[in-house]
Amino acid sequence: MRGATVYAQGRPIDLAIAMQAAEWLTTLMSGVATPAEKTAWQEWRRAHPDHERAWQHIESVSGGLRELDAQASRKALLPGPNVRSRPASPLSRRNSLQLLAWISTIGITGWFGARSPYAPDFARAALADLSTGVGERRELTLPDGSQLHLNSGSAVNVRFSGTQRLLQLVQGEVFIATAREAGLPYRPFLVETAQGHAQALGTRYSVRQADGSTQVAVEEGAVRLLPRHGDASLVLQAGQGGGMTAQQLLPAHAVSPDIWAWRQGLLLADAMPLRDFLHELSRHRHGLLGCDDAVAALRISGVFPLADLDAVLLSLPNSLPVDVRLRTRYWVQVEARQKR
Repeated sequence: MRGATVYAQGRPIDLAIAMQAAEWLTTLMSGVATPAEKTAWQEWRRAHPDHERAWQHIESVSGGLRELDAQASRKALLPGPNVRSRPASPLSRRNSLQLLAWISTIGITGWFGARSPYAPDFARAALADLSTGVGERRELTLPDGSQLHLNSGSAVNVRFSGTQRLLQLVQGEVFIATAREAGLPYRPFLVETAQGHAQALGTRYSVRQADGSTQVAVEEGAVRLLPRHGDASLVLQAGQGGGMTAQQLLPAHAVSPDIWAWRQGLLLADAMPLRDFLHELSRHRHGLLGCDDAVAALRISGVFPLADLDAVLLSLPNSLPVDVRLRTRYWVQVEARQKR
């Protein structure tokens, strides 16, 4: 992160350690910390003097944070003045506390840095116009009549003006059904990501911000991809998907309507590798969801409800030679089945 100097008890401290302290504060203040997590927290504090120093600092600067109610601890993420929708829910208690802990840790200099692309995702998402928590989805109507669907753990800024309709995708995935622009001058509809822009050409489509790339899938109409650095562009037609990095375009390919099943609260898998399947589930579930290399290539098919992911995970041994280990509330590991 640029522009953030981190101090604990008056001395500089490694940012990674400061962030670990913020995570521990978040966990302990969540109200659902397990005995195992409390033991691990104590072990972390004893592992290095800087860990204890970071913990003492964040606990002292957070002051009476433990007494704050989640609803009052931060503003609710309501739509901006130009957005028509039902009122947005506040951030989850975990995200609220994590944001406050992070602010406490890095101080005011780092807070201004939270608005930059170098800030943690949860900090930028907390400042976005519209967002969803993990496991939450939202539908709303934009000022021009376009329909916007936000997938789990997603955040966008709405930047409509007299010359363009712009959504800034901070994180996650959105599906958009663009409205026909009746007024003059015509305002193009753009989704901006870290890698570039996806311009709608009369369209129903999804845009997903992945690690180092933007993934786009078109249900109806067409979308033009414009990488941030470079002059080339690519037009995707209905039934096609594609992507881009900041420097180059990725090849177009056919997509199945299954990829939009999340809008109905479902995950559809057709011979999907188990590692990919668990990665998709992890987008809708708090914590760590791991997969051993020995079973990563196993294939899974079916229709899975996103509303009950614990049941989905516990059902895996019924169809695959795997064991599901619940190490803590937030740490699940899928391993090769042990001989009994």
